[in-house]
Amino acid sequence: MPVFLMKSLLSIILFVLALLAMLTMFEVFGKNGKRFDAEKLKKTHRVNGIVYALFYLFIAYFCLDFIVGTKAEPSPRAALHSVFALSVIILLALKVSFVRFYRQFYNQAKVIGILIALLTFVMIGTSGGYYLLITKFGTDIPVKKVAASTEKPAGAKLAVRTDVESIKKGKELYESKCYFCHDAYSNETLVGPGHKRLLKNPLLPVSKKQATPENAANQITNPYKDMPSFSYLSEDDVLNLIAFLNTL
Repeated sequence: MPVFLMKSLLSIILFVLALLAMLTMFEVFGKNGKRFDAEKLKKTHRVNGIVYALFYLFIAYFCLDFIVGTKAEPSPRAALHSVFALSVIILLALKVSFVRFYRQFYNQAKVIGILIALLTFVMIGTSGGYYLLITKFGTDIPVKKVAASTEKPAGAKLAVRTDVESIKKGKELYESKCYFCHDAYSNETLVGPGHKRLLKNPLLPVSKKQATPENAANQITNPYKDMPSFSYLSEDDVLNLIAFLNTL
């Protein structure tokens, strides 16, 4: 199972735990007439919080392992997701300290709990939810993008740039985005496959699609399997990358 799919499925459990934590807190502190036993709800909330923290750390391990392994610069969406994730960790530590050690701030812990739940929902939406949506729950079938005015007609060939400036820019982009996972000058696998003669071979190394500039460009913006997406790159950047890959 691809790591992104596993992480996304686990994030659904995290979503449910955050929702349960918020609901139990509302039942205990948000109502005058209690429908359930308050002590049991508090115990449920406490156990739920422990399970949430364990799941959170488990998922975080896979995320950090991927970041360390790829050493790739995160996309804007991934960077935003990281901000949410770090915020949850800080707020979680703050809430525990208020409940356990600094009881004078106990009332603030309730607000922090709500913030943790809301940030969890947003955090999951920008990662697991997004991944499950665009892959249709891991089937690797990307959602068809809305046609833009600049969309190329079906079957149109990608014009490969051969000028020195485009190749130079493509090389610089490759070294900043791809170098940590791929070796441009061999077929040795680092994190991902080497790119030597990438567009001169009959098939792309992982997807096994025909090694055409069009398929290579699509792999950059709508990657197959575990490669992170670089859909945030401009069309000009992608064309420059293809120009460089075409020289290998």
